[in-house]
Amino acid sequence: MNETSPTEPSYRYRPRLVGGEFVFRLTADALEWEIGRRSGRIPYREIARVRLGYRPTNLAGGRFIAEVWPRQGTKIEIASITQRSLFDFQNQAPLYRPFVAELIRRITVAGAACRFDAGFPYWRWWPALFVAVVTPAAALFVAARALIEGEYALSATIIFLGLIFLWQVGPMIMRNRPRAYDPHSIPADALP
Repeated sequence: MNETSPTEPSYRYRPRLVGGEFVFRLTADALEWEIGRRSGRIPYREIARVRLGYRPTNLAGGRFIAEVWPRQGTKIEIASITQRSLFDFQNQAPLYRPFVAELIRRITVAGAACRFDAGFPYWRWWPALFVAVVTPAAALFVAARALIEGEYALSATIIFLGLIFLWQVGPMIMRNRPRAYDPHSIPADALP
């Protein structure tokens, strides 16, 4: 499915069931891409920003995204999950991780004035952190009130749902802490 040669590594994935594959190739001097019927080429020196993040979805839990912004044009996303059927998602972490690491290495070698970020932008992360802290605190308050009033089943249910919430949201908040990173030292939690 993903062909890789030592000189021109490639990576492909299908972000949704309907539509074409997204195909990326690392040539000697540029990132080449095909997204459905569109295609293009971004010289490494023209890449202004790369953001890595953990973006789970309902059905494809462990999805990672690399967002690439050229100086001119629109952002391109490279995801670690490919959709094979309506409910079948394949984790391509063993192919995704080296491809993204090589892309970052080539951008650095090309001498691009590129900004390397990981996680959510601050404007998105702070509200998410607020919700992640306030929701369990409110659930704990309601569970304590239910316990005081003798509603043991309700209290246990609220605590159980709060733990599920923390289990789902906690890793997303922690992995997506906004930060810049050195391209020679990619954060381990920003890649699968």
